[in-house]
Amino acid sequence: QDLGQLGTDDPRKMMSVPGVLIDFPETSFSYLQGKSHFALPSISFVLVMDTYSQTYHLAPLSVRELGLHYLEVEQKLYMAIANWECDYCELLNRTSSKGLNRNDVGLRVRDLTFTTQFEDYSAIEDYQEVTLVLRRE
Repeated sequence: QDLGQLGTDDPRKMMSVPGVLIDFPETSFSYLQGKSHFALPSISFVLVMDTYSQTYHLAPLSVRELGLHYLEVEQKLYMAIANWECDYCELLNRTSSKGLNRNDVGLRVRDLTFTTQFEDYSAIEDYQEVTLVLRRE
């Protein structure tokens, strides 16, 4: 989770790179019926890498490839997320991928945002706990 790890010298907040910060910045809900809701959460995966290689067109090819390696890592992260499955929500759907220029801390930062959907029945009083009593007659 992003707790201010980027751009800090505080060892309690620092993170190892490469790394991924995962957050749930927003979830919208719509009413289904009773106390149930339909949820559309967004999930943010922030990929952080310490790439220092040059990427301009006159740099040697090997240097450019090293400098652009974060794009391969981003694609691998996307493939892992796109193939993730869960019983209680739909597959994750990528909605955006953007670069966050963090030259002030010398890091390459990419933000991948996904959405999913699920039905929330947690407010229904007897939904979570069911008691079954068997009687012998």
